[in-house]
Amino acid sequence: MSITGITESTLMQPENAVGKKDLEKSDFMTLFITQLQYQDPMKPMDSYEMASQLAQFSNMEATLKMSDSMEKLLEYQTSQNNLQLLSLLDSEVQVAGNAIGVVDGKTTPTEFAINDSAESVIVEIHDVGDHIVWQGNYGNLGPGTHQIDWDGKDMAGNQVDDGPYNYSVKAVGLTGEALEVDYRTSGKVTGINFDGGIVRMILDESIEAGVADIIKVQ
Repeated sequence: MSITGITESTLMQPENAVGKKDLEKSDFMTLFITQLQYQDPMKPMDSYEMASQLAQFSNMEATLKMSDSMEKLLEYQTSQNNLQLLSLLDSEVQVAGNAIGVVDGKTTPTEFAINDSAESVIVEIHDVGDHIVWQGNYGNLGPGTHQIDWDGKDMAGNQVDDGPYNYSVKAVGLTGEALEVDYRTSGKVTGINFDGGIVRMILDESIEAGVADIIKVQ
C-alpha cells in the first residue's frame, strides 16, 4: 500500500480552526506537566533537562512581566505628555508648513524664507479643493524671511470664507534656477486633538499642525 507524501499545505492550520496561534505561559506549563505525565518510565527526564525547562519557563514569565510593566510605563508617559501639551492652549506658536487660515475675515500671520536672492517671486493661495483664490507678484526679493500680505480676498476683491487655506511660493533665482522655500505659519493654539493616538494642534480654529512642526512658542 502506498502512502502519499505530506505536503506543507497538509500541516497548515485552516483559517477557521478553533484554537490559538500564540502560546501563553499557562500553555507552556500545561505542556511541561503533560510531558512529565507521559514520559517513558524506562527513560525518565533527567534532573538537568528538567531544570533547563524550568529555567526557560521562569525566563519567559519574567519577560512577560517586564513587557507588561513597560507597556504600563509607556501608557503613563503618554498621558503625562498629553497633559503637558495642554499647556500650549492659548499660546502663540510658529510652525513649519504652508497652511494659512482665515478667521473673521482676517488671515493668520504667515511668512516664507529663501536662502538666495530671487529675480521673481509669485505667491499663490489655494482653497481646500486646490483652486487658486489669490495670486501676488512680489517681484525680486533678497535672501531672508518675507511676510505674506494677503488680505483674505479673492482675485475679484470678494471676501473669502473663513477656514483653512494653503499657499505656494514660486521663487526664481538670478540665474533662472528654482529656489528652495521654507514655509512657516503662526497662530494661537485654540485646540488639541488626541484622536487616533496622533496629536494635532488646532491654530486659530482653522489650521491643523503637528507638535513636531513647532518652530517656536511666542
